[in-house]
Amino acid sequence: MKDEKKKNIVIRLLSNIYVKNILIMVIVFVALVAVVLFALNIYTKHDKSSTVPSVKGLQMEEAGSILASAGLDYEISDSIFQTGGTPGAVLEQIPKGESKVKEGRTVYLIVQAKGVQMVPVPELKDFSRRQAEAQLNSLGFERIMVEEVASPYAGIVISVSYKGQELRPNQKVPKGATLKMVVGAGGESLEDSIENFDVKVEDSFFD
Repeated sequence: MKDEKKKNIVIRLLSNIYVKNILIMVIVFVALVAVVLFALNIYTKHDKSSTVPSVKGLQMEEAGSILASAGLDYEISDSIFQTGGTPGAVLEQIPKGESKVKEGRTVYLIVQAKGVQMVPVPELKDFSRRQAEAQLNSLGFERIMVEEVASPYAGIVISVSYKGQELRPNQKVPKGATLKMVVGAGGESLEDSIENFDVKVEDSFFD
């Protein structure tokens, strides 16, 4: 009986227009407070910054662990071959170390390729020495041993070889490898060259 009376009282209160308005105001107030607190939480996190640790030179596994500990994401943007580099090591990072960034920022990494990059060497026979060296340099070959031999065509490439083997056109060799270039030095007339060729042909014919 008492429970029923309490229930009736509650129903009467809720049916009262003034009580309804007060309840609505309380609910709206609580909702506004919740929204403001949520917005403040987002705003404070938005302005929170982190210092990017320098991971250049480190292996990817170690670099990734350090960046994650600093609250940063990371992504490998490129994998390249650099002469003398350590396979799997970080070569560059963006943003650079000690930069101030927002938490959760992605750091982009360029790493040393783990495999040896093979590069095709184009046909360079009959090119001038300067042209041939320029082409090889542009392909990443900086160490070029030049041997000059007697030839009627001074400064003209006769052959390019790697580890003692003459290269075929577009044969692939490790990028940055040491190549040997044989270049004509002059000192032999065209007639002498033809005579030597004829002698070689005759010798091979009678052998």
